Amino acid sequence: MDHTEVTATVVEEIDRLLAQQAAHSVIAGWLKVSEYLVGVIAGDKIGRGRRPPPSSSSQGTFNRLRGIDAATIRMIQRMLQVKMLSQRQIGRETDVSTRIVEMVAAGKRLPVSTERPFIFKDLGERFVEKRVRCTDCGAMLSIVPCRACRALRS
Repeated sequence: MDHTEVTATVVEEIDRLLAQQAAHSVIAGWLKVSEYLVGVIAGDKIGRGRRPPPSSSSQGTFNRLRGIDAATIRMIQRMLQVKMLSQRQIGRETDVSTRIVEMVAAGKRLPVSTERPFIFKDLGERFVEKRVRCTDCGAMLSIVPCRACRALRS
């Protein structure tokens, strides 16, 4: 997503440009926000209804159950703090379901780090290409030997 973070400064700038009669698409392009957001701030009546299905060119790659990256979760948190949009509008703006927005608002969905964990080379730890099952506890491992089993032995 190439959207700008929605802050009070961005909202003020959108208001200023709307007062100068700038087109929604032009404002959206300048400030790197969606036309939908500009329309909401302008007070336009936004039609309800379903989002159009994905284009046929992306067929087979569309996945409604995809993971949500930490940047999107943080953007939802910021939009909730600003209290400018409803949860439904935030979901539409960030391309997630309203249930996800509700979970973020309740603190049940937090950003997850995608960084790789630290490896203790002095303990013989290493990443494995394909996940394997621990022979002792049965957990699926990306790092061998099993840290849980080592902690239990200590």
